[in-house]
Amino acid sequence: MDKKTYERKINDIIMKCPIEAGVEILVYSLLDEFIDSKKLSLVDINRIRKNKDPRLTTSAGIPDIAVLSNDFQFGDTNKGEVYGFIEVKVTGEKLNETEQISGQMEDIKHYFYTNGLVWKYYKNQMIRETIFLAQKEDENELDHRSIFEPLTIKEEKYNELIRLLKGIDWTGG
Repeated sequence: MDKKTYERKINDIIMKCPIEAGVEILVYSLLDEFIDSKKLSLVDINRIRKNKDPRLTTSAGIPDIAVLSNDFQFGDTNKGEVYGFIEVKVTGEKLNETEQISGQMEDIKHYFYTNGLVWKYYKNQMIRETIFLAQKEDENELDHRSIFEPLTIKEEKYNELIRLLKGIDWTGG
């Protein structure tokens, strides 16, 4: 997905239907471009009930999206691996470090936390990168958007996000 498409879609969410599900679809679509489908599967897991698969259940509930090995089988099996989780919030919500976020990344190597405007990447529970895709007119970084006005995604920040997503080795170190 190019920057213009991402910008149009995030503005559609902000202006037309500012809900978390809209951001989740956008995030899923973007991530899906960078997941090696020969080795990995990107799966929306946010509606799974707790304790249906202990590998997808964290001490703080179930994240929105998971990066799984292609041989992953749902249920009480040990077949397959979970390599990462993605937690998505609505654009109007700041990405605060909460018990939910800490609990979801406890036993996972790769973790993203995003509202579509800010992307936080954690590796082994340590923040590795925070990318603010948009800026206010006064050039302060924009961490959320609850005002229903369109915004501009900065080209260099979007490219930085794409480089990050391309560079993640989900199965290795």
